[in-house]
Amino acid sequence: MFVTRRGFRISYQVFGTGPDLVLIHGLYMWCSRWHDTGYVDALAGKFRLIVPDMIGHGESEKPQDPAAYGPVNMAADVLAILDAEGIGQAHVWGYSMGANVSETLAVTAPDRVRSLTLGGFPPGLSREQLDAFEWEIPDSWEEWDDGSFPPAVVAMFRDHNPDFRPIRACMQAIWSRPAVSLAGLRALAGPILTYIGADDYMADLAREQCAALPCRLEIVPGGHVEAFREIDNVLPFALSHLDAAATAASA
Repeated sequence: MFVTRRGFRISYQVFGTGPDLVLIHGLYMWCSRWHDTGYVDALAGKFRLIVPDMIGHGESEKPQDPAAYGPVNMAADVLAILDAEGIGQAHVWGYSMGANVSETLAVTAPDRVRSLTLGGFPPGLSREQLDAFEWEIPDSWEEWDDGSFPPAVVAMFRDHNPDFRPIRACMQAIWSRPAVSLAGLRALAGPILTYIGADDYMADLAREQCAALPCRLEIVPGGHVEAFREIDNVLPFALSHLDAAATAASA
C-alpha cells in the first residue's frame, strides 16, 4: 500500500491483528527485512503490524535532496500512514535510523505513541554528542564499505539500493538532525525500552543515556548487525515490554 505526503509516495505493508505496532527499519534497509528475519511471523499473531519503507528505501520514492529526509520529515511520514489506516495510537519500534525516527515521532506527537522500543541507537543524544562522532559521509558504496559490516550484508544493501545518492542524502539529513532531548523523552507517558549489541561501539553511550531516563535497557550479544538479525536474543524482553504496555493501555 502507499500513502502520498510532501509529493512523495511512501510504501508500507500491514500484517496481523491486535494492538497496532509500527516497525521502522534502519538506514540501507527496507520493510521486508522485518519479515525476512522473522519479526513479522513472531509478532503478527499478537499485533497489527504497520511496516513502512522509509523514504529513500524499498518501494518508497527515492529523492536525492537531503531536505526530503531527516527524522522530523520521516516521523511525519509515519503519521500520514497512521492517519491513512485510521490509527489513533500505536506502539512504535525502530532500529538504528528507525530508532531516531521513532523517538522523534514520540516527542513530536506524544498522543500518537503508546510505547517506544528503540534498538541499536542510544536515546536522546545531544547535538554535542552527535557532533563528537565526526562521521564522514561517503559518496559511493565502495567508500561506505569500511569492513564494519559482513560482506554478505554489504552485498544485500548494495543490490537492493544500487543508486547510492538517495542513501547519501538520507545520511546527510540524519547526521545534521536536531537532537531529541532527554527532557523530551522524560516527558513521555508511555514506557521506553532500549536495546543494543554488547559489541556496538555505542553501547557505553546507551548505558549512559538510559541511566538518565526512565528507560529499560537490554544489552544483547554481538554488534550492530547481530542485535537486529538474532531475533531470539531480542523477542523475549521486547514482547514483555509490549505486552505490559498494551495491558496498561487497555486498562
